[in-house]
Amino acid sequence: MGYPGKVGRQLEYRKRALATLIGSKFTFVALSVALSVSACNPVSQPISSVKTGTYAPGFILNSVRGGAYNLASLRGQSVLVSFMNTQAKATSAEADPSRAQIPVLKSMQQQYAPQGLTVMIVDAARLTTGNQPSLSDLINFTYDWRLDSIPVLMDEKGQVADLFGVSSIPTTFLIGSDGLIQQRWDGIAASAQIALAIEGGARVLASHATQPSFTSALNTCPEESFPQAKFAGVGLARSLSNEIWLVDNGQTWKVSKKFPLQWIVIDDANKAGSGKVRLQVTGRYLNSDSFNLIDKEVAVLPEEEAHGLLNQSNQQDSHGPNIYLLPISVALDAPGCLELQAIVTDEGTGNALYTGQTFVSVTS
Repeated sequence: MGYPGKVGRQLEYRKRALATLIGSKFTFVALSVALSVSACNPVSQPISSVKTGTYAPGFILNSVRGGAYNLASLRGQSVLVSFMNTQAKATSAEADPSRAQIPVLKSMQQQYAPQGLTVMIVDAARLTTGNQPSLSDLINFTYDWRLDSIPVLMDEKGQVADLFGVSSIPTTFLIGSDGLIQQRWDGIAASAQIALAIEGGARVLASHATQPSFTSALNTCPEESFPQAKFAGVGLARSLSNEIWLVDNGQTWKVSKKFPLQWIVIDDANKAGSGKVRLQVTGRYLNSDSFNLIDKEVAVLPEEEAHGLLNQSNQQDSHGPNIYLLPISVALDAPGCLELQAIVTDEGTGNALYTGQTFVSVTS
């Protein structure tokens, strides 16, 4: 009686060992396959952020209505590409900002396509719904919105959205004719903002091509920030940090000329509370000493104006960031690459709230 029991236990041990061995081999094979696919398919590796002034990641995607679009083949012309939820519902309970972005894209296509702008929509519904829309759903989307002249592209695994660092929708990119990202909008991009970025980018590129002195200055100022259409109702702005922005409309800085500038501080973290803040900016040319450029108190904008500047509706959370605005003119007496360093301090305590840095080219 004991012998059969011992044999039974041995058989059970062997079955468990075999199952463990098979399971480990399966895990190893699955892991090997996953690593091989990952190594051969770098598109699946997401990039955390794609910023302005960097080259746009390349992609080839199929259009819903047939054909494929290769971003690299569009080099030489500007491209406006928007990642959005194509399956957004119209009901107020399920309102999605992607729907509000579509008429803006159609307006930009109508206005700027004759000047060489290509507008594209990339389906990113899976970021919201977790599911990939069917081909028939996507085709219906194109006809419902009458997108005859704007291709809708299928990003079936979300790989291109990962490449562009898209984590919320809509997210829209303006890519210049040189392949560089000129502007990124996370959230709704207004017509005025996109138009300003398109026209401003064209002016900047034209000035680079027609003014040798400016091109020469750029060669000595490789870190110059690209002007962006960040705010509604004002010109192009350069970023010193996420909180400090310089609005100069992308114009060329010149010697012995006063420039009307606007400095904008976004107090996202509400560090200043309801107190006053001071903006101090120093300038420094390469191989020279720094000098004081600005040292002024900055006034906070009324809530309604702050909402308008950020292109937000008045119905949004009234506890949004405080926005500080300083209009001022500066005059410079030497050409070259000018480094600007800014610090925002609390007037009451003297504590530093935000800092930032950028470079601008100054010509004679």
